[in-house]
Amino acid sequence: MKKLLAVTPIILLLAACATNAPMNNGNNTQAQKVQTFTCNDNAKVAAAYSANGKVANLSLTLPKLGLRNKRVNLKQAVSGSGARYIKESSSKASYEWQTKANVGVLSISSVNDRKYSVTCRL
Repeated sequence: MKKLLAVTPIILLLAACATNAPMNNGNNTQAQKVQTFTCNDNAKVAAAYSANGKVANLSLTLPKLGLRNKRVNLKQAVSGSGARYIKESSSKASYEWQTKANVGVLSISSVNDRKYSVTCRL
């Protein structure tokens, strides 16, 4: 009886630590968090964030630049506060998307040093 009382807490502890492995149904898509921002200049930014937050897939509508549903994939970068995503491209332009709370700022720099920035809100 004493052995049973000594072993029972260990068995309960091991049972509490056991977890069921997630089932993989062959679908490798990760859940995404999607947010749609309304911006200055009648612009819109739809941002789909990967489940781990390391990637932001943006759909940009920027009438001032003549862009409609332009798709841009950005990777997470170091940020002092909030979230920051960047895509650096030597061919056409570099993109930076920063968010904090319900505000986002999109900045685009072209190779000829032209810069465009727009402030957006959820």
